[in-house]
Amino acid sequence: MKSKLFTPGPTKVPGAVLNAVGKQVLHHRSPEFSEKVRHVQDELGRLLSTHNDTLLFTCSGTGMMEAAVANLLSRGDKAMCLVNGVFGQRWADICTAYGVEAVCHSIEWGKSVDPSDLDRALDRHPDAKVVFATHSETSTGALNDVKALGAIAGKHDVVMAVDATSSVGVHELRMDEWGIDVIIAGTQKALMTPPGLAFVALNGRAWSLVSDSDLPTFYFDFTKTWKRLQKKGQTPFTTAVSLVYGLEVALAMMEEEGWENVYARHAAMGAATRAAVSALGFRVLPEHPADGLTVAVCPEGIDGNKIVRVVDDEFGVRFAGGQEKLSGRVFRIGHMGGIRERDLAMAVSALERALVSMGHDIEIGKGLTALEEVLLKRTVAA
Repeated sequence: MKSKLFTPGPTKVPGAVLNAVGKQVLHHRSPEFSEKVRHVQDELGRLLSTHNDTLLFTCSGTGMMEAAVANLLSRGDKAMCLVNGVFGQRWADICTAYGVEAVCHSIEWGKSVDPSDLDRALDRHPDAKVVFATHSETSTGALNDVKALGAIAGKHDVVMAVDATSSVGVHELRMDEWGIDVIIAGTQKALMTPPGLAFVALNGRAWSLVSDSDLPTFYFDFTKTWKRLQKKGQTPFTTAVSLVYGLEVALAMMEEEGWENVYARHAAMGAATRAAVSALGFRVLPEHPADGLTVAVCPEGIDGNKIVRVVDDEFGVRFAGGQEKLSGRVFRIGHMGGIRERDLAMAVSALERALVSMGHDIEIGKGLTALEEVLLKRTVAA
């Protein structure tokens, strides 16, 4: 049985996007494909509310994280890494791999970074060149206030780089207005495109670091990529042509829905799913939850990994387990990408039935009722 994806990535891909991905391939050096690349660049700029160019790469979000480190810094430089989960730590691990000193501001998983703490941390490390942050920490579901964090980085004249892989298309991002210098993201989450395509946007302050960097780059060379895109609308190496087709359609679908409506839909799905799992006796992990996924903490005696297995094996619905030290303690329900409000009843029903199958005493329908109550309020308000 093919599982219905309710994971925080990859996510369900709409049929229109799959149809676009399945079209006959254009040559990646053809004028027709260059037009598509330029169109996608323009659309991504509108999505990020920026006048800066976006650079496309064939890779995952982690590839873009590595590319950002390699292009922005030099060996021996210092970077401030904000760690409140797996992906914040990944920034630090990549820095270390490249010989960059990673100073970690680490907090309890599930918490969000306090901008005043960043202010004090940068006072202690005035030689830090870049602050690496995660907008939506997918391992915990916590949302960081990158607008406030960007303001603190700007106060200290430090470049702010944000991993927005699981937030772009879920939460508003205003790159220029908020003073964010670098945004990286993969497209396999809320942007409804199969894995394998990622992008980065940089402002002038970030480009000044790129020009000074002495770290080795080849495939991920931002300068080389920017020049080729500016001159010919092409990437230096073979592009994931079919994924560009898909992303173009996905962005058009979201723009037609209206970005404010997209964000409101995700907010409603997030609130409804959190209400549903809470009604079934689970605690929601993050204090400031992102709207693209729900991370539920299991009560004593319930194994989160077993829930994921049973929901998938018996009911054909795929959640995600906890990562690293959260393994077994939580499970994660994704509600972004091609997921719509009408899909959530399937996920919550499968969760209820799995809990009963595992021998847990729950009130059947309680989660579904909580879900529908939240969604109904949105429907009535509309």
